[in-house]
Amino acid sequence: MNAPRIRIAAVAAALFAIASHAADSNDVALVAPPLNFQPGPAVADSVRMFQGIPGLEQAKDGRLWATWYGGGVTEDLHNYIMLVTSGDDGATWSSLKLVIDPDGDGVCRAFDPCLWHDPQGRLWLFWAQRGVHGPHTTAHTWAIVTDDASFESPKWSAPRLVHQGIMMNKPTVTSSGTWLLPMATWFEEGSCLVVASEDRGGSFRTIGRVTVPRREDRNCDEPMIVERKDGSLGLFVRTRYGIGGAASKDGGATWTPAAETGIPHTVSRFFIRRLASGRLLLVRHNGPGPKMGRSHLTAFLSDDDGATWKGGLLLDERSGVSYPDGVQAADGTIRIVYDYNRTTDKQIFMARFTEEDVLKGGLGSPAAKLRIQVNQATGVNPKAKTPPAVGPRDANADGVAMAAGPAAGLEVRAGELDAFAPGARLFTDREYVVAEVPPALRGAKFARGAIVGTSVLCSRPGVVLVATPTAARNRDSLVDDLQKRGFRKVALPEFAVFRGEANVCTLFQKDLAKGEKLEIGKWGVILLPGKAE
Repeated sequence: MNAPRIRIAAVAAALFAIASHAADSNDVALVAPPLNFQPGPAVADSVRMFQGIPGLEQAKDGRLWATWYGGGVTEDLHNYIMLVTSGDDGATWSSLKLVIDPDGDGVCRAFDPCLWHDPQGRLWLFWAQRGVHGPHTTAHTWAIVTDDASFESPKWSAPRLVHQGIMMNKPTVTSSGTWLLPMATWFEEGSCLVVASEDRGGSFRTIGRVTVPRREDRNCDEPMIVERKDGSLGLFVRTRYGIGGAASKDGGATWTPAAETGIPHTVSRFFIRRLASGRLLLVRHNGPGPKMGRSHLTAFLSDDDGATWKGGLLLDERSGVSYPDGVQAADGTIRIVYDYNRTTDKQIFMARFTEEDVLKGGLGSPAAKLRIQVNQATGVNPKAKTPPAVGPRDANADGVAMAAGPAAGLEVRAGELDAFAPGARLFTDREYVVAEVPPALRGAKFARGAIVGTSVLCSRPGVVLVATPTAARNRDSLVDDLQKRGFRKVALPEFAVFRGEANVCTLFQKDLAKGEKLEIGKWGVILLPGKAE
């Protein structure tokens, strides 16, 4: 970014973060970011090429606040958080009031923001940070707070480290006054974290965890918590089959494993929240057919804690709408924010309606209005264009001979080792399967992790391989990063790890020492030579 980087207000929080996480003191996600209250042309609407994943809140006087993240060309290391406000119920919105960009140079991303008013009337802005080499499990949630949300330019606190994990959905305050933050580490056992504060945000600690039992069902979690009328808790989680649910009868300390709720949904974020009337509001995708996709964003109500759902107000039927978040005003009016086509249209919208509108399945209240535009970025995104044609596959004759072994012993974090064979599923968070296996890699194994990042620990010294596309084929190439870390190109012709010319890969190799940690980002595949144990 072009704006000056003044970190004085954040020094205390940064020192606290690093001192509290000595083992991770080199993790850039633990360094407090600057707060840029005068964003310059480098982050203007006219240049942003990607944006989405919004959040919404409303001050007591009616002032609206909206947040989302963008920057870069997709969900990448150039992402930053944005904040805007409206004093006329969304008729007009401010320019960017705040940008949170941890570094501005692609070493640490800021993503998945969340706005929340606590019972004391303070407005919190939460967001996650993750460094260049750390996989999704090393994300950390930060927050700033203001007492002045009714003002267009309030005074915010310095950034504060909250907890390890990602929290992109609003906390729940139980009848006992405990704050419950729904956090996640994604894809692991116990990946849904229930983080509690019993001192109004003074401190936070993990009190419980929820597991999605089957690995093949796990996804990005994005959990939400509601307190039921009988005092028990329900946690709803994003899974590969749709919406999963778990229950707790002891305030969140122990939970049932997540199981299918029967609520149809695509693999995406939904929104569920208790309303002042006592009903639950659910906003989810409701498209036609079993593979509904991210379309037909629809609001429903429940009088029986989610056992059944009524109504059905269609908020936006277009393909490409996603990630609802919302708030209910004191007069009962509901406002939902969502994104539309993050790399092409790059729009953030808000819908305004009442419970009666939901039950009737149509707009009838005077205040109701759909597709209220909050923001639109207009930067041209190369990801949204047809990729340039690439030449024939490179023989990589300038590479080194492929090492015969011995293979390193690897322990995979948030994943597993599997045979590198045609049809094997490559990533825990994508459906892509292995397309081609060159003769030199027959019998090899690979570390199945997330496409956004895989982490392994070497338990026995030996050779490790990484397959990744070149920069000429794919913007997510890891070639430069691998070469900086001592990997050498192998004299093996390019091959398609999975279908598509952008996924034709080159192989790299390196000897790992026992105890050495290898973390790669998006996207590459860690392999072991044939006959590896």
